[in-house]
Amino acid sequence: MDPIFITIRNVHAIFGREVLSVLIVAAAFYLAFTYRPNAPRSPVARIFPVLIDIQATLGLIYWLVGIFTGISYFLSFPFILHPFLGLVTAVVTHLLFGARNPFARLNRWAGPAASAVVLVLVLSNAMIAIMA
Repeated sequence: MDPIFITIRNVHAIFGREVLSVLIVAAAFYLAFTYRPNAPRSPVARIFPVLIDIQATLGLIYWLVGIFTGISYFLSFPFILHPFLGLVTAVVTHLLFGARNPFARLNRWAGPAASAVVLVLVLSNAMIAIMA
């Protein structure tokens, strides 16, 4: 195997799957109880979409390098959904925890609703990666 691919795979395995996953789930649970759409955004609410962005970027780099090094299952179903669902998760997270939160009318339930949507996307994406 290509040494660049092995290095990127190891970075994705350690940082992407282990470190960022724990931080994302912890931040989502924290925001489920503390996030208020009309209040000033906390540091966790500002960092949370960035964590998702880093996770999606690491996964996209890993996927692209894998394709260019000839790993065929990266283009097979259901794994092909994994990078695209990661990008969708990043966009949805920015929408739900940004200034124009579509759940703002839910008041105190905006945090739990937004966190639940993001957690379902993250966990379903993890299940796709495990199945492949």
